[in-house]
Amino acid sequence: MLGREASLEAECLKAFAPAIEVTKPLYWRSGVIFASPHSGSIYPKAFIGRSSLNEQALRRNEDAFIATLFAPVVESGAPLLAAKFPRCFVDVNRAPDELPYEWNSKDVNSGAKGTSPRAEAGLGVIPTMLSETMKIYKKPLSYRAARKRLTALYHPYHDALQELITEASLGFGSVLLIDCHSMPGFAPMGSRRPDIILGDRFGVSCHPETIARVEQAFRERGYNVTRNYPYAGGYVTQHYGKPRVGIEALQIEINRDLYLNPVTMKKKRGYELLAENLKSIISELIDGQVQFDQMAAE
Repeated sequence: MLGREASLEAECLKAFAPAIEVTKPLYWRSGVIFASPHSGSIYPKAFIGRSSLNEQALRRNEDAFIATLFAPVVESGAPLLAAKFPRCFVDVNRAPDELPYEWNSKDVNSGAKGTSPRAEAGLGVIPTMLSETMKIYKKPLSYRAARKRLTALYHPYHDALQELITEASLGFGSVLLIDCHSMPGFAPMGSRRPDIILGDRFGVSCHPETIARVEQAFRERGYNVTRNYPYAGGYVTQHYGKPRVGIEALQIEINRDLYLNPVTMKKKRGYELLAENLKSIISELIDGQVQFDQMAAE
């Protein structure tokens, strides 16, 4: 059985090669970096065959089209990092040791430090549940398979992100990481979520002026914007956001009801307007960071 699992895992990892895509501009204009950790849309047959869910269900928590919507950042002078694998296979917005206890306890180096209620519920770095009631796998995933996924997919993503942060810091003296996400259009109780939710870990991961500038850019184009609830930023925002040392991180959640049909997973009529607005917001954001870098250098 272990040999069969290893063979299926190898098929999946081969389908994800390369695991990430880093697109850099010809000329970096500022220390702004954009990342899309959950827009991977490759679902290998070897993965679907082991799942108790079909592809349509597995795509429920995919940030569909987010990497495409933010692709203009490259033309505007900023790099874009995107994961090719889906969030339900590996979630790079979790800590690397955020595994269920029975997996973490097998790793003598982890000390099960990352165990959390979320990980115990199967919603950690290697998800085993799509929600509290939807199991991803027909049969339990082995610890060996989980570790191989971290090696092949999780660590390359974060290594690439750290390289971009280091390069931006050396080149501009400051970094602004924009972590790009989408969210379901409606809350579990049925109320529509805001158009945009900005997460700065409740004022910890970026300067107040930065989040205010981004919020104003969205509001000027007619979007309703809130902060931090229910999305304050995940592991990426918390881990990399260190304003005191010149590295800011801000999470942007875009309401999928603005642009996506949740049943067909195809673009809605509003996609073009959102794309146009995002392109101008991105340009403003980068221009603002250029001015910030110039003032800081004086």
